[in-house]
Amino acid sequence: MTANRLLALVGTSTMMLEVLLARKLGTILGSALDGVALAVTVALAGFAIGQIFSASVKERRSVPATWCRIALLGCVVSVVWVGYLLPIFIEGFELVSTTLGKILVSLPLLCASIPLGAAVTSAFRTHSSEVIQRSSSGVAAIDLGSALGAIVTPVLLLPLLGVHGTLVMSLLLLGLASLPSAQATPTESELIRQDRRVSKRATLMATWVGFISLALQLGWVRVLGEVLGSSLLVFGISTGVSLLGAAAGALLMPEMRKKFGEARFLRVAWSSWLISQGLSLLLISWSPYFYLAAIRWVGENQGVTLVVIKSLLLMGILGLPSFCCGLILPSLMVSHGQVGRLDRGAGYLQGFNLLGSMIGASIAAFWIIPQYGPLWLFGACGFATLVGGLPLLRSGHGGAASSYLCGALLLASASQFWDASLLGAGVFQWSRSEIIEGTALSAWKKREILTSVQGRLGTVQIERDFLQNTSYLRVGGRIEGSVAIDSSMPSMADLPTEVLLGLLPSWVGPGRGDLFIVGLGGGTTVAAAVSTWTGKIVVSEIEPAVKDVLLSSAGEVAFPTEHWALRGKNSPSIRIQDARALLARDPRLWNAIVIQPSEPWLPWSAPLFVADFHKLLSRRITADGVVIQWLQLYRIGIQEFAGILSSFRKALGPVQIWRPPGTGEVILVAGNPTSTATRDGSEAIDEVWQRVGSSVAFPQQPWLDDRAVGYWLTQAGGGDLPHLRERLEHRLPLLGESGVDHSRRLLQMLEEARQAILERPKN
Repeated sequence: MTANRLLALVGTSTMMLEVLLARKLGTILGSALDGVALAVTVALAGFAIGQIFSASVKERRSVPATWCRIALLGCVVSVVWVGYLLPIFIEGFELVSTTLGKILVSLPLLCASIPLGAAVTSAFRTHSSEVIQRSSSGVAAIDLGSALGAIVTPVLLLPLLGVHGTLVMSLLLLGLASLPSAQATPTESELIRQDRRVSKRATLMATWVGFISLALQLGWVRVLGEVLGSSLLVFGISTGVSLLGAAAGALLMPEMRKKFGEARFLRVAWSSWLISQGLSLLLISWSPYFYLAAIRWVGENQGVTLVVIKSLLLMGILGLPSFCCGLILPSLMVSHGQVGRLDRGAGYLQGFNLLGSMIGASIAAFWIIPQYGPLWLFGACGFATLVGGLPLLRSGHGGAASSYLCGALLLASASQFWDASLLGAGVFQWSRSEIIEGTALSAWKKREILTSVQGRLGTVQIERDFLQNTSYLRVGGRIEGSVAIDSSMPSMADLPTEVLLGLLPSWVGPGRGDLFIVGLGGGTTVAAAVSTWTGKIVVSEIEPAVKDVLLSSAGEVAFPTEHWALRGKNSPSIRIQDARALLARDPRLWNAIVIQPSEPWLPWSAPLFVADFHKLLSRRITADGVVIQWLQLYRIGIQEFAGILSSFRKALGPVQIWRPPGTGEVILVAGNPTSTATRDGSEAIDEVWQRVGSSVAFPQQPWLDDRAVGYWLTQAGGGDLPHLRERLEHRLPLLGESGVDHSRRLLQMLEEARQAILERPKN
């Protein structure tokens, strides 16, 4: 097997394992930045350590296939630890909630990542005559393999093969890489006569490139997710385009280096990278207008055309900077390979580049973006690029300085078009009909933006639309809460569902004890629960800025009931952490659990609608407790709804379906709900329900009981339900770009099932 094929296989299998690792550890450590991202960082740090260690030792007789075999054994250790031992180990272990604890439980991942890094470095052992070709094609092979793994794993492998099938596939690829090579391994004297240390300047430059590049990518993905929607398409294509752009740069590096010469080539690459950052910032600033124009051009029948347009926009913004960045690292490797051993240069430069990437991403995610916002991040990265390229100007001419000045001016001018409020307004959720008519943007400009805060995961914004008589709370562009400005007037607020969600624990549940609510949202559900529940209420929220804005003066103006519910003497305890991780670690039992995130097609919400989470809920509910889950229907198909409903019912027992008045949404209730057939009304519940409107009656009975649910599942799911439940987590995120609204058909089918059961005599 050639070195390039081995590098491609290692890149693909590593990315596949990384995706599987992130999905599994998200349930255990949480999907927030200080959860699964920390574990992945530990694994990547091990990869970098393996690269640097392999480059630093004097004896280099080991071959890449040997390291791949060691990595294969390490993968088995990591799989056993993450998949079987860690879920048992963390229960009741509070140290895991700390940063130190998360790092400690992630250390077994080093068993696989360190030898994988060493395998990559040793694959760059080659003759001095092949330095340029190996540097170019080797780096491109890793990037192309990683891009393939990043795109194919969530889109094809997981939905078709499931977790176990995808794991076997990744291990098979790694097994292929571990097969002995038919080519003779070059001896020490064949490689190069004299070895040299990697220059400090090249090492610093590689670290600096990594520091800037991943911080930029994090900022781009965050802003574009708020404009185009944080779907699997945006995340997957962004990662793929970045890696493909870097691979294209690596492949074209030899020709460009030959044309410009070594010194001039680096100046051209560095200045082009700075200019491309300015162009990308300009495109990002205009991206809401591009998106609105695309919707008007496509019309009502969007199909795959809108997906293609989004993909092209992502390629335009991320592709060119990634290409320019991809020129630099392989060129530095060539410079060392011409005077020393290429594998030493590759190990040090790639290892420190990866370490720089992790440091840059961490600083951007935990400090720059939450404190100052994405625009400040892009400006800081542009300044860092300018500073990093200044030493190259010493041997340059006026043209080089002019190109740097051009890039700096382009960045500065592009920032003038930046509109943080519009970028965080979630244009992807605006009314399609209003966009096509050309009235959506003018209608948005009439809204009052009360506050816009850069949170840890997205922009948190409160706005008031007086024409719709509605106050909105947005997180990452998505509406998370809405209330009427004037309760006596018609409104677009989603009050029936959110209020009912907070009242059901007291209406069908025990009404007292310990209540756990997943997601703060706009605070309406929590406020309803505070007014009717007797006992302790704990709310889990992963975005701390949501709590901050609701407790701010803007929150008091736009969401007064919710604001004072969070401030009053009966206010809930708000835990800033992932609900899955909290439930997995904390063995306490709850009298009621409410799951407020309602869109199962979002990548971070999908795990809340699958069998693993439902089984976890069944272990955390008391004998007389209830589990209540809100489910929106407009993006999921009949099969996916059947899978969610079947999973919920199989794990938690008989299910009721409640339908909030006047909506196309449903609420699932399971556990041990109280019979409401002969129950009298509650004064406290009636008082809270008045927020919905005096003309809307409180739904005292479920829409469908368990008999109707079972009948519908038999008609809709049939024998495919076990397969659906197994693949559900991987199928749901693929629905985000479908653009097909199945809610009307689903509700009609459920109503037919209800009528069929009503016509049948009870046994």
